[in-house]
Amino acid sequence: MLHALCIGLAATGVVGCVDHDYDLSEDIDVTIQLGGDNLTLPGSSTDQLFLSKILDLEQGSSIKAVENDGEYGLAKGDYVLIQDGNSSPSRFEVPEVSLDHINGSTSTTVLPEFYNPDGQSVISNPTDMIHNTIRLSDDNVTRDLVSLESADMDVKMKLNVRYTSSDFTGTAYVEKGYTITFDKCWTVEVGDEATAQYLESVNPYTLRFKQRYGISPDHGLSARVCLVKADLTGLPAGQGLYAPGKFFIENQVVSSGDVSIDVADLPAGSRANITVVSEISVSDARLLKVRGIVDPKINISETKFDINDIPDFLCDPENHLDLSNPQVTLSITNNSPLPITLNGRLTSYSKGNEIAEVGIGESYGTAPVIAHANGTTDIIISRAPVAGAADNIVVPELSTLLNTIPDLISFHDAVSKAVPQVSEYTLGSTYTFDCDYTAVIPLAFGDAMQLHYTHIDDNWDEDLEKYNFNTAVVTADVVNTIPLDMTPDAVALDAHGNDYTTIDVDVDGTVSAGTIAQPSVTQLKITLKSTGKNISGLDGVKLLFYATANDSFTGTNLNKDQAVKFENIKITLKGGVLVDLNN
Repeated sequence: MLHALCIGLAATGVVGCVDHDYDLSEDIDVTIQLGGDNLTLPGSSTDQLFLSKILDLEQGSSIKAVENDGEYGLAKGDYVLIQDGNSSPSRFEVPEVSLDHINGSTSTTVLPEFYNPDGQSVISNPTDMIHNTIRLSDDNVTRDLVSLESADMDVKMKLNVRYTSSDFTGTAYVEKGYTITFDKCWTVEVGDEATAQYLESVNPYTLRFKQRYGISPDHGLSARVCLVKADLTGLPAGQGLYAPGKFFIENQVVSSGDVSIDVADLPAGSRANITVVSEISVSDARLLKVRGIVDPKINISETKFDINDIPDFLCDPENHLDLSNPQVTLSITNNSPLPITLNGRLTSYSKGNEIAEVGIGESYGTAPVIAHANGTTDIIISRAPVAGAADNIVVPELSTLLNTIPDLISFHDAVSKAVPQVSEYTLGSTYTFDCDYTAVIPLAFGDAMQLHYTHIDDNWDEDLEKYNFNTAVVTADVVNTIPLDMTPDAVALDAHGNDYTTIDVDVDGTVSAGTIAQPSVTQLKITLKSTGKNISGLDGVKLLFYATANDSFTGTNLNKDQAVKFENIKITLKGGVLVDLNN
């Protein structure tokens, strides 16, 4: 507008009064006084200056205008800063536990004497209960296991049964119905097909011979049995995972039933004395899957995301944007069966300098950030509550990261831990914890917003040294649909971009906030006063706008169709204009 004043004076006041066919350079003092005490140029208006033109965003800018109503909860044309960030996936596991100390035991039981007085075909004697003990322990179990209620296991056992005798060398038979009973907290299975030919499961902890099986001193039976699960909740003190890194279980195995000898090996009148030898050995013992509290080590890498091509005035360190409700969405994929907490710090930077830092997570006083098990959790971190958000972490200080728009935001010092609750966890499986970030920052402001906008209009290369005036008063009605109060100021500039000290510029008035539906109309008055002999060297003006929030429009989003328009522009020159056409 000021540029138009100066150039307009040249075009309308001088060109129209000079006969170019007359040579004014021939020894004539050509100095022209235009107007009297007050010369007023006709009123005019400007086109609308749209916010899209003011921002002048590059194609790759992180600030974008919403294309469709409802996108990001905004209206079409609303400005929003969108920026994505990706972390490197974190992979973690708790290894299988292989128990180092695995012991079985051997027991002997003397059976009642076998005697065939009258040629019976089969002579049977019951055994007393035969007790064997199994002990499984390790003092160096991973401390990622905190507590255990149960464990799926792979414990390979072998039950050997034979007999010894000083007076009998024939075949003795373990009869059908003979049982092997483990503790009720154990679940055992027949270990191979060969054993399954004669041994069957009665219940989870009992095996039974489904047919008789012959043994001798040189050829006993060797039954393969596998412990597949142990309930650890009812164990005596000092068993189970009884201390960090220490595991121990002990099981009493009880065998009982009938042992027989056929008449072919024990003729009528014969006697036999037999001692049954029962031995249980363990070849391998591993924990495969556990139910309990598990705390694996999860390492989260730092994540940085750049904010690109932002207008310079939005990055002014003097700004205090007080964004109404910026949001950062964490999309966390956690394919483990463990709910996982996340704590960390968000820091914003501008040109390498830290703007602000906020903590996120229970360690920093917010609600806990929890990635649910076996899926993807979308967590919205916001300054104020977000309607309809299932997982919303409110961080009132979040907007401080954006007091001025940064060029970099970093999420760092992240710590993730499994929620200390009972879960089922497969040992030795690799799980992934991956976090993607999306900053969604609507350009809507709170009541403490302050924005500095500077616009330089320079390179006025017209021959302004030919004109002089004492005082110029420019008035205009400003029609504003931008929801910010704006207080303008102006400074004259010389050809070197420095303040032009011989021209004073005074701006009176504040442009009131408005909206597209409710535009405001404010009168603005600009007074220019020349204190030098002319305005030679005036190369432009620096326009300064101090924008602040208006209580009536707090939280109203900036929109590309919002604009400023100057109407009824009037220029009054007090004392007229002196035009020097010499030279």
